[in-house]
Amino acid sequence: MPMPGPVEAPHILIVDDQDAIRRFLMATLESRGYRVSGAATGALGLATALSDPAELVLLDLRLPDMDGLEVLARIREQQAGARVVMLTSYGRGDAAVRATELGALDFVTKPVDLERLLAVIQRCLSHGTTPESASAADLFADLPGVVPGRSPVMLELYDTIRKVAAGPRSTVLIQGESGAGKDVLAQLLHQRSPRRDFPFLEINCAALPEPLLESELFGHERGAFTDASQKKLGLLELAHSGTLFLDEIGDMPMAIQVKLLRVLEKMAFRRVGGLENIEVDVRIIAATNRDLADLVGRGRFREDLFFRLGVIQLSVPPLRKRPEDLEALASHFLRLYAKEFGKAFAGLAPDALKALAGRPWPGNVRQLRNTLERSVLLEDGVSLTADQLHFDTDPSEVAGGGGDALTRELDTALDSPLPEDGVDLDALVRRFESAMIRKALVAADGNQSLAARLLRLGRDRLRYRMKTHHIQDGES
Repeated sequence: MPMPGPVEAPHILIVDDQDAIRRFLMATLESRGYRVSGAATGALGLATALSDPAELVLLDLRLPDMDGLEVLARIREQQAGARVVMLTSYGRGDAAVRATELGALDFVTKPVDLERLLAVIQRCLSHGTTPESASAADLFADLPGVVPGRSPVMLELYDTIRKVAAGPRSTVLIQGESGAGKDVLAQLLHQRSPRRDFPFLEINCAALPEPLLESELFGHERGAFTDASQKKLGLLELAHSGTLFLDEIGDMPMAIQVKLLRVLEKMAFRRVGGLENIEVDVRIIAATNRDLADLVGRGRFREDLFFRLGVIQLSVPPLRKRPEDLEALASHFLRLYAKEFGKAFAGLAPDALKALAGRPWPGNVRQLRNTLERSVLLEDGVSLTADQLHFDTDPSEVAGGGGDALTRELDTALDSPLPEDGVDLDALVRRFESAMIRKALVAADGNQSLAARLLRLGRDRLRYRMKTHHIQDGES
């Protein structure tokens, strides 16, 4: 029997007209053991790909003799299973969408982040012969902070995100229960998009009263209101060329909904107290745990904004609907907090996995994460056991979210007929006031002056009400 010959190094073809970049990449990849070819034009790249087919092609979108998309299409005609990664500068969003349709596996922005490029190359070369053979979850393997999820529903969601992320500016509405991971998916969309090198900013629309929310989003001019001692740039300006994530969009006041609709339609706005139209290029991603269609029907959310936000709609399933992900998630959080707290935990004992699988997790991934953080912090060992798990004492509090749960309770009460025995209005008002004071203190990070402004109260009035509700200084 003949001895097997040496395994030939993967062949990578770099098609880029910038000599310095092409030569640098060729030398770097050759030093990593790859066989590398280079071409300065689209025609030469096509000829090389035909005479010496490459396992992977790094293709610039801008070439001197033809468009990179044309080269991509012709390479795919020559070799249906060719794996191509586009080298692109920001601002080619439409081209990115077309490249995805033509079969490009990924995009790497210039100036090239070498570490990211090497990770992309390794991942793409590990795929099968066609882009379709790639696991959707593997498309995010090189991105930091991505929580694992291998259930069929999450794999399908990841694949949708991959396609949506390549789009230039389409708005995205992410819906799902509290704690399901809507914010993680928003960051994933940004990290996977051509906007990844620009800001990702976020704001919780339920955490601020209307005047502060308006100022945070749109900014204000000096003298626009009493405390406006200087001009302030809003998040829309600061997120220019990047992404703005609007969490809890269902709690946005109607007046601000009108202004947001104008931004989505015109990509322009005015600062509070300003006269100048400011143009921006920003992608809006919104998220909510509320039923926006129901809010539209009750006149609490604008129908035109609902449809404008929902160009792309994603639904994040609750943890109980994807039990296949529980072990991977729990193990991920265990490793994360073991490293952070300097603990020796290396895994979960079988009885711990069984105990975790037996919980309903009304607070979803956030509740699971909190449980692992608490358990790792309070216990020691190598394998975390069931006896070492510290579950929430009152799961309903985690599921409801304090003030948010009470708000939903009030919504239900207002939309339902009064019970025959009536309601205890004073008790309901006291509960609501206590919950909102605590919520304001959390939003203000314990700063009572800021919390008082959020509640439109004087500081003395806030302190009096804190005393009435037995809320101690520093309590959130």
